[in-house]
Amino acid sequence: MEVVASLKDVKKEYKTGDTTIVALDTTSIEIQNNQLTLIMGPSGSGKTTLLSLIGCVIYPTSGRVFILDRDVTDLPEKKLADIRLNSIGFVFQHFNLLNPLTALENVMQPLALKGEPKRRAREEALKALEKVNMLDRKNNLPKKLSGGQKQRVAIARALVSDAAIILCDEPTASLDAKSAALVMEDLKQLAAGGKAVVVVTHDLRLRPFADRIIYVEEGKVSDKLKDEEAYK
Repeated sequence: MEVVASLKDVKKEYKTGDTTIVALDTTSIEIQNNQLTLIMGPSGSGKTTLLSLIGCVIYPTSGRVFILDRDVTDLPEKKLADIRLNSIGFVFQHFNLLNPLTALENVMQPLALKGEPKRRAREEALKALEKVNMLDRKNNLPKKLSGGQKQRVAIARALVSDAAIILCDEPTASLDAKSAALVMEDLKQLAAGGKAVVVVTHDLRLRPFADRIIYVEEGKVSDKLKDEEAYK
């Protein structure tokens, strides 16, 4: 396994007037490929802040962020956008599919943004849909898909750029138990195939799918669960 993302003494604070809110206390972690990592915590704990730092969506207040051995902490937003487009795939709770586009067209979008020829974008999108067993739904609009099917299309879209890191923010929160299990199995297979898959969730039922679990409670990161009641 290789380290694909790391935070070194990273802290994230927000200032509101004279008040300083610590969204994430000083943290050092490494994310490896071939692993499905759960970031778990109750609402407001700082887990989405942690995911956003790994995903180069926000800048740390202090500390350093590394993606694929590159220090990205002080890069301008345009260069961070390039890293997000080429190295990081995002899967969101509410899918973020474009309703006028078919499943295939939705999956082609990241490659279109990169300026890839349409034929190659289509070929790569078909491969990505096949990986999540959605090839037979390629011509369906999102409104014709179930919640679980939409999420699998969203995973295919995150995959199509061959990103090293797949970041998922509450990907099963809108799904029934059966659909959630199917989505987590898909993500686990991606990790086994060499991706670094990171899933933010507050759902303790997802723990059996994880190779590693990071708990975030009140902005502090730990490898041990302190208060199971806070997740209910």
